[in-house]
This record gives sequence, structure tokens and C-alpha cells, in this order.
Amino acid sequence: MKKARFSIGILFFICGLNFATWATRIPDFKSFLSLSDAQLGTVLMGLPIGSLVSLPIAGWLLTKYASRWICIMAIVLYVIVIPSLSLLSSPVTLFIGLFFFGMAGDIMNIAMNTQVVSLEAKMNKIIMSSFHAVFSIGLMAGAFLGGILEKEHFTTTEHFSLVALSNILLIPFSFPNLLTDKPVQDKSKPKSSILNLGPYLIILSFIAFCGMLCEGAMADWISLYFKEYSPDSPFPITIGFSFFAAAMVLGRFVGDKISLKYGVSNILIVNGILIGLGMLLTLLFSSIYLKIGGCFLTGIGISTIVPLIYSQAGNQKEIMPSIAIAGVSTIAYIGFLLGPVLIGYLSDFVGLDKALFLIVALGFLAAFISKTWASKK
Repeated sequence: MKKARFSIGILFFICGLNFATWATRIPDFKSFLSLSDAQLGTVLMGLPIGSLVSLPIAGWLLTKYASRWICIMAIVLYVIVIPSLSLLSSPVTLFIGLFFFGMAGDIMNIAMNTQVVSLEAKMNKIIMSSFHAVFSIGLMAGAFLGGILEKEHFTTTEHFSLVALSNILLIPFSFPNLLTDKPVQDKSKPKSSILNLGPYLIILSFIAFCGMLCEGAMADWISLYFKEYSPDSPFPITIGFSFFAAAMVLGRFVGDKISLKYGVSNILIVNGILIGLGMLLTLLFSSIYLKIGGCFLTGIGISTIVPLIYSQAGNQKEIMPSIAIAGVSTIAYIGFLLGPVLIGYLSDFVGLDKALFLIVALGFLAAFISKTWASKK
């Protein structure tokens, strides 16, 4: 089981590395294509739309093929798409490229989480949170690598090609020990809609919505914020995103333990408060160190929201766990979809520094909703 756990962990690492690779180069694409913030926000929609479109595709693939083969299929798609992004020369083609990038990411996400579920069944132990931490390690590694290569004046083509090559090199270390599960056969074909989730899950969904919107906004906009509002910083423009990613790793590694000790509802309340306070530090103070510290606090706040919400949704007794998680994740992904666009359009009206106060508001809103949810449990 140790070999399988290591191999599945590589998949999560690859997924985080690939996403961070794109996120750290967003300022370069904005400059190269001469995009306004609103235009950039529209282009960025391609990624989450691709993720949403791929949800039924990934589900269908899992009924036809074992998840280990779908994981490799997603890596191959990554290897094709990532270098291609650096060659795109218009907003329309970049939107299309990000659509396929989002598809690769979501197919990988569903397949590798299916691997984890199979492993949990074999080990009779819940280990999902640790794999999300490995994803965040990949995110952090990609952020640091992107910052270094940007500082050393590597082109996006060189950067993206290097990451694509690393994807290929990691396949032999992962594939042989992936679990040989069978295709999922779902004969019941249950129907689900956000309309029949019930009040308990609807409240959870909106907490996840706030968390995912904040996470998407941080990933897509924070490096650009540091470039535009801390031009004299001695650090790479990815420093805020790097510390944000590091905080996500830390939060997810300890999330299970502290939620067991202090209660899920209390942790969710604290999460929202940390998001709000962290972004206030980043946005209100001129010190680069306070800005970096604010990004770290924001990352801690966001880190455990989605894993805890998914766990709560899966453990409720009213409807099937798969239906509950699908419904909650759909609403959460709407937040991920809207985040970059809202920040982009707000930025065109009031400036990026003020637009990012949306994260502050959503953090405190998540804390308030969590408090309401706790009182109704």
C-alpha cells in the first residue's frame, strides 16, 4: 500500500505543479496580449468552463476504463496542452487553450481521487486530506519554480516545455503502482439537482462557494497584484502566491487533526476570519513582509474549507454521498468560475487593489455562514 500511496501522491503533485505553472505566468500573458483586467478575467473563464464540461466526460470514462488509465490519459493531455499555451497569440486562442487545460485538470482530479477512494477502502483508513496537501506541495513547487524562471528571464515556452517534460519523466514512477481498480458500474443512475440538496447541504455549498471563489481569485490575480503594487520588491512577483501555496500545504496537513480536536464548524468559522484578516494585511499595508504574511494567513484560511465541506457532505445521511458531493462541488465550482471574472471587471472600475477586497468580504461572509450552519446542526 505504501507504493500505491506514493504513486497516487505523484499524480496530486503533478496536478498542483501544472496549475501553478500557468498561474505564475498570467502577468506575462496579460502584458503580451495587451489585455485589460476585464478582458483577462473573461479569458480566464476558459479554464473553469473546461473543468465543468469535463465532469460528465470524466464520469463516462470511469464507466469504461480503470482510473489508472484515465490518469495517464490526463497527463498526456497535459503534456500536449501546457507547451501549446505558450504559443497562443490571441485572447480567443488562449481561452480555447485554457478550456482544454481545465479539461485535463478535472479529468485528472476525478480519476486520481477515485484512486484515493479505492486505497482508503483497502486500508480502511481516511487519508484524503493528506493527498490534497500533496497537491498543495505541487502548487508551492510550481510557484517557486515559476518565480525563479521568471527572474532568470526564461520564456514561457521554455518554462512550460520544462514542466511538460517533468510530467513525462514522472509517469514511470507513478503508473506501475497505481491501483488496478475496475470501471465504475452505476446501474442505479441516481438523479440529482441543487434544488433537492436540502438546507443543510445548501449552507455547506455556499461556504464552499466562498472558499473556491477566494482560491481561484488568489491563484489568478495575486501575482499580478504584487507586480503592479509592489514593483520595488526584492522578491519575485510570485512571492505572495508561493507563501499562499505553502500555507495551503500546512493547513491541509494539520486540517484533519485540528478539526477532530476543535470541531468542523469552529474551524470553518476561523477559516473565514483568517481569509478576511489575511487579505486586509495584504491590501492595507505597504510593507512587503506584511503583504506576504497576509497571503500566508489567507492560504491557511482557504486550505481546509473544501476538504472539510466535502467530508461533511459525504457523511450526512439524507441523500447518497456521491449525489451530495456532486451537488456541493457544482455550486463550489460556480464560485471558482465567477471569481476571476468578477475580480477582472471590478478591477477595470476601481483598480485591482480595491477589487481584491471582494476576497475580504467573502472570507467574513464564509465565517458568518459557518456560524449559522453550526447553530442549525
